[in-house]
Amino acid sequence: MARAGLSPEQLSTFNDRILDHLLNLDYSAITYVHTFLPIRDNNEPNMWRYIERVKKLYPRIRLVISRSNPIDHSMDHFLYSSELELVENRWGIAQPKSGLRIEEAKLDLVIVPLLVADQNGGRVGYGKGFYDRFLAKCRPDCLKVGVSFFDPVANISDVDRYDILLDKLVTPQAVISFA
Repeated sequence: MARAGLSPEQLSTFNDRILDHLLNLDYSAITYVHTFLPIRDNNEPNMWRYIERVKKLYPRIRLVISRSNPIDHSMDHFLYSSELELVENRWGIAQPKSGLRIEEAKLDLVIVPLLVADQNGGRVGYGKGFYDRFLAKCRPDCLKVGVSFFDPVANISDVDRYDILLDKLVTPQAVISFA
């Protein structure tokens, strides 16, 4: 995996740039933002800094995080607060033990983890389909924004009709919008 080859300095710089791009999105019509929490050992973008900055810059925005169900590959979503008790699942992801549940229909923006995205908004995750199942339940106008340390590839050949395309991709270099 290309992320494993990034130096600590590169990770820090890339995380700073992604954070800047994310914070410069238009939040004027956004109330509920769903974000992922990074897998501890996978060098994923540091969404903890994003959470802290959104809480300070946009106090009216409600942040939402998920708990995964490994049996049916579904996700339950909970309102985030600093008091929320988090436990680490078997994949090394911190997730809520319990809390105030938020339905997918309330979400205005979902920040999506991925391994790679293509120039059409297709993406590859970790292969279990958690996010495709989740995104299929969101409103059609919910903005789906992937984050990646790398530019999109030309094409992902195995995108199928069940895969939910991204609206935008945020990389350290740019915010890319898909038609």
